[in-house]
Amino acid sequence: MNPHDLTRLSVALEYVDLGAGLYLCGGSDYAARLLAAAAEQLLGDLVKLVEGPQAVENAQELLERVARAYQAKARSPRAAAPRGMDTQGRPDALRAETEAYLRACWFMLEAMGLSSLAPSALSEAVETTTVFSSQVEPFC
Repeated sequence: MNPHDLTRLSVALEYVDLGAGLYLCGGSDYAARLLAAAAEQLLGDLVKLVEGPQAVENAQELLERVARAYQAKARSPRAAAPRGMDTQGRPDALRAETEAYLRACWFMLEAMGLSSLAPSALSEAVETTTVFSSQVEPFC
């Protein structure tokens, strides 16, 4: 594990935080999907490093330190944008794809032992998509 990997974790946390925030706000679905997909790719690479044959003993400790140091962006409330629904009130394909990326990010953070340090927007988005999907008020 090198310093570049720690930077990638920091960037992945930023991407997943922004993507989850956009998803919860009903903001740009395309931006939310792209950010979540980028985070999923970065986290996937890091999971391989942590679980792979080159994993170093202090890798977990380094990852935890970086995740703890990450400060999620403060979000101010705003009027909620329309949620992306199809004509039958189900999430459209773009939002469903974003949800899948966000859940994948959550599970990869969990695999690295970092789920308790995940950005709050990601935690809320995953909870929203898996437990309360049709009963949730907008985040922003």
